[in-house]
Amino acid sequence: MGNTELPVEEVRRLLDACWKAKTVTELMPALPKGLKPRYIHIIDAVWHLNEPGGQDVGAARVGDVSAFLGVTTPSITKLVGEMAQLGLLVKHADASDRRAVTLTLTARGRELRRVYVEEYHARLSHVLSGLTVEQCETTVRTLNETLRLMDEYQMDEYQETRMS
Repeated sequence: MGNTELPVEEVRRLLDACWKAKTVTELMPALPKGLKPRYIHIIDAVWHLNEPGGQDVGAARVGDVSAFLGVTTPSITKLVGEMAQLGLLVKHADASDRRAVTLTLTARGRELRRVYVEEYHARLSHVLSGLTVEQCETTVRTLNETLRLMDEYQMDEYQETRMS
C-alpha cells in the first residue's frame, strides 16, 4: 500500500459507504423473537467448520468460531452459552481435552441456517446479479483492510493514551 495520505474527501466517501453497508445488514429479514443476528453468523460458522466431517460430528470449537468470524473468543463464548440455552446448538465435552468444547447444531439451528443463510443468500444472488465478482471481491478486501487499519489505529491511540 502507498505511504501517501488518503484525501479527506475520500475518507468521507469511505465512511459514508460503511454507513450504507450497515444499512444493508439492517434490510435483512427479521429474526424470530429472542434471536440475535449474531446467532445466525455463529450458526453458519459452526456449520462450515463441521461440514468436512458432517454435521453430526462436532469439530467446531469456540476458538475456531472466533477465528472464522474474526472476533474475540470471550464474546463468542458468551453467545454460544446463550445459543445452547435456546436450543440452537449443543456443546460437547472433548474426550481428549476436558477443557475443550466442540459444537454441533440442533435441528432448530440447522433450520435457521437453511432459512436465513441458504435461502436468503440464494434470493440475494438474484437481487445482486448486477454486481460482478470483481466488485464484490474489491468491496470485501476494502472493508476488511479498512477495519484492520482502524483497529490498528485505535490500539496505537489507546497505547499512547496509557503511556501519557
